[in-house]
Amino acid sequence: MNAVKSEFYKLKISKPFYICLLVCAALVAFFGLSIQRGDVRAGGIDADNISAVSLIEQTLDLPFLSFLFVVFVSLFVCSEFHNGTIKNYVSKGVNRVHIYLSKLIVCGAAVLTMYAAFAALLGIMGTILWGFDPQGATVFSNMAVMIISEGLLMLAYSAVFVLVSMWTRNAAMSIAVNICIISFLPTILRASSFIFGGGIMLENYWISTHIAALASLTPESGVVLQGVIIGLCYLAVGTIAGSVLFKKIDIK
Repeated sequence: MNAVKSEFYKLKISKPFYICLLVCAALVAFFGLSIQRGDVRAGGIDADNISAVSLIEQTLDLPFLSFLFVVFVSLFVCSEFHNGTIKNYVSKGVNRVHIYLSKLIVCGAAVLTMYAAFAALLGIMGTILWGFDPQGATVFSNMAVMIISEGLLMLAYSAVFVLVSMWTRNAAMSIAVNICIISFLPTILRASSFIFGGGIMLENYWISTHIAALASLTPESGVVLQGVIIGLCYLAVGTIAGSVLFKKIDIK
């Protein structure tokens, strides 16, 4: 419990965290200005019949959020190795699993905060500029399911990012490896499916596939359940694998 409180205090005074929140706000402003001016279809967004709901629906699965989370998690976690904080904790006998879990909990909370702030700012700006939604308040339940289920997948991403950060113990390397995972792993999995055949689509078992599938107010039958299962699996595996790895690594 003390380790978690300590990590939340570090988050409270973390400059990268507040910078990432400002970047979220800047991105929302960019979308609004671009769509309003009509000279840029920002991020491939369909500006026809735009509303706050449709804007949220079309932007929550864009990869820039994942890149932003990568940068924050890598800087937040790896700075502890750079300044010797982790080494001090271990030398004082603090349980390594507790250290890892505290990092995971706080990074997950930070990722969800940025994700929620981005969605909320999109909703506020969209409502001011174009109205909430032509269909009225009936979309609230569907939108809540979309945001919550995608939030779970963002948590799963954070578990992967923390695992890589603890493994590399270097911010630059962690950012590079995590970005490669986000950018190239889906393509590799897709290519592997064609190579090995057998009708098994390996990319269906990766996080980003389900983030894209859930970015809809009317997802196909079973998509939400599949996304939740995938999110929970990656969250569990990332937590267990990271804890085991951190118990074995040599901290210098």
